[in-house]
Amino acid sequence: MIKSVTIFLFMFISAAKINAAENRYLLYHVNKDVQVQHHGKKEIARRGMFFTEGQNIVLKELADVMLIRGDGKSMLLNKPGTYSFMQVTKLFNTTKSNGVSAGFFSYVFEKFLNGGEQDNQQKVSAAVFRGNAAMRLPGDSSFLFSTAITLEWKPEQKNIPYRVSIRINDYLFDTIPPHSNTTVTLPSQLLNTNKALLIEWSCLPADSRQPQPAAFLYIIPALRDRATIQQQLKQLKITYSKNKVLLRMLERELFEQWLNSYQLK
Repeated sequence: MIKSVTIFLFMFISAAKINAAENRYLLYHVNKDVQVQHHGKKEIARRGMFFTEGQNIVLKELADVMLIRGDGKSMLLNKPGTYSFMQVTKLFNTTKSNGVSAGFFSYVFEKFLNGGEQDNQQKVSAAVFRGNAAMRLPGDSSFLFSTAITLEWKPEQKNIPYRVSIRINDYLFDTIPPHSNTTVTLPSQLLNTNKALLIEWSCLPADSRQPQPAAFLYIIPALRDRATIQQQLKQLKITYSKNKVLLRMLERELFEQWLNSYQLK
């Protein structure tokens, strides 16, 4: 009896979540003057809002908004006008898939639906670059596909040695290269593995009393996943090459998805 009730509750909750997801669209990216209208009142559209039945989206000139549906389908509205919920639904049903993995966009939708965006900002922010002015390359929250990795920084003043802190999974070490150096190469023997690796690094002037800045993060994917991730990155660049801000946001979302999948952080 208890088992039957548990199964029923699980099915009821699952059905409720599916129904909630089907009756709303996530406003993932908002550019310029976009408003949501409901009962004659207008509200400025913001990233993370959900567009639901009975509402209208109002786009002014040069504005656009990216919407994501619970099944992972996405669409960019960029023509001025007023769109009802029914019109948006019809557009979704007639728009061809953009080729980007539906599983990826479903992950993004669920993250916002479950209110996880605030927590995830502590790990990988889609809008804010972490670190300090000195850290340069590779860029934060990147996938790396080689075991020849060099970290680069730009000193705020010349001839100042920097303390570099590096973690590769559970292996942590600090180093202070000669003051003329602005790069450090990671030991390839620590990177030569088929398993996924998380690399974290940060740097400060060696004599600084400031707290260590938030680290830049990199993933070296597991060997079995590398072709998949490279294809996902390629497809994002093809689809969103004209919108650099949105492209970078989505690349960071993809990074976060794999970070969670590998359970490295």
